[in-house]
Amino acid sequence: MPNSNVIKSKLAAMSSYMEELMPFVEKYRRGEMPLDSSEVHIIERMFQLLADAAIDINTHIITRNRLESPDDYEGTFRVLGKSRIIPLGLGEQISSSVGLRNRMVHGYEKVQKKKMLDDISNGIGQYVEYMKYIIEYIEKQPPEN
Repeated sequence: MPNSNVIKSKLAAMSSYMEELMPFVEKYRRGEMPLDSSEVHIIERMFQLLADAAIDINTHIITRNRLESPDDYEGTFRVLGKSRIIPLGLGEQISSSVGLRNRMVHGYEKVQKKKMLDDISNGIGQYVEYMKYIIEYIEKQPPEN
């Protein structure tokens, strides 16, 4: 059974990252480009931390519930979708954000600033929705001893 305190701690961290990230996303959405390089670095880092916290939650739930073991971090969202912890469609949609995270973190390819900002701006709502479903999930769990 998942430890709700671990999940709540990660959700609190995600909320904090979102609070820090959203002013920059809103600035970008208003067309206030170009963002300076320090702002882009903040966006990259907050998005990475946001995705990492979600992956940690996924991994915790998967491990504690002995669910199907995914092949990669993207797959953790799909497993939660298949297990009806989050909607299957959301699991598919949000999993693609891990690819962006990997490209930023590992430098697999040069990430174009505009594309990255578009992807984050368009996909940030998926993390809000994800958090809502995770909260619903932990509220349905039996009390811990």
